[in-house]
Amino acid sequence: MQNRALELLRRDSVAYADMIFPITRGECDILQADEDGVVLFDRFSGFLFAKLPNTEGSVQKLMQVRNARGCYIHSDDLADRFQRIVRRKKVMRVRQAVYTAKKAPSEPRVCSVRLLTEADADALLKVLPYDEEDVRAAIALKQMYGAFIGDEIVGRAGVHREGCMGLLEVAEKYRRRGIGQALDAYVIKEQLSKGLVPYAQIERDNVASTELARSLGFEFSDRELTILM
Repeated sequence: MQNRALELLRRDSVAYADMIFPITRGECDILQADEDGVVLFDRFSGFLFAKLPNTEGSVQKLMQVRNARGCYIHSDDLADRFQRIVRRKKVMRVRQAVYTAKKAPSEPRVCSVRLLTEADADALLKVLPYDEEDVRAAIALKQMYGAFIGDEIVGRAGVHREGCMGLLEVAEKYRRRGIGQALDAYVIKEQLSKGLVPYAQIERDNVASTELARSLGFEFSDRELTILM
């Protein structure tokens, strides 16, 4: 079933990068993989991913997975129908951006970037306040990177549990210096070194992130997907 799911999803590997990632990581349950759709549950992140038509049967299939932390649904109409039932607190519509090149982009020499450890957590949270549990979890998973000027931490970026690049933020007084670009270029390099395809999910109105992704060479999907959390 894994090969069949990958065959179907790779017909548009940019649009379905979020679903391809957990399959290739090997930590998901494939619940359906046929011409009617693909549904999988990623055990590592706890998210449900679905490529299904907007039908009542699709809603019932999604309802059967009761322990999901959230859902990634590749149909706005189906997502709207499902949301009317489950009433998730957070709804985001995003475009997938995928780095398809084999070589990482060059990193601007405006800062140094390295993997963060638990010893960096307090300093990071002081400079860039964020959900402490999420920050420490990302650090523990070795998925959080910091930008430094001298010994001062000035930015961070990382990879979410489901495999999507994100968590990018630069301290206000250091913005517009290329630090965000340096961070994302470093994360891309790290993902490629692990044999993974770097991808991001960007909300439709986030012009700055869209421009940054384009400058780094990301390819955008033509369609949006809906995230319910």
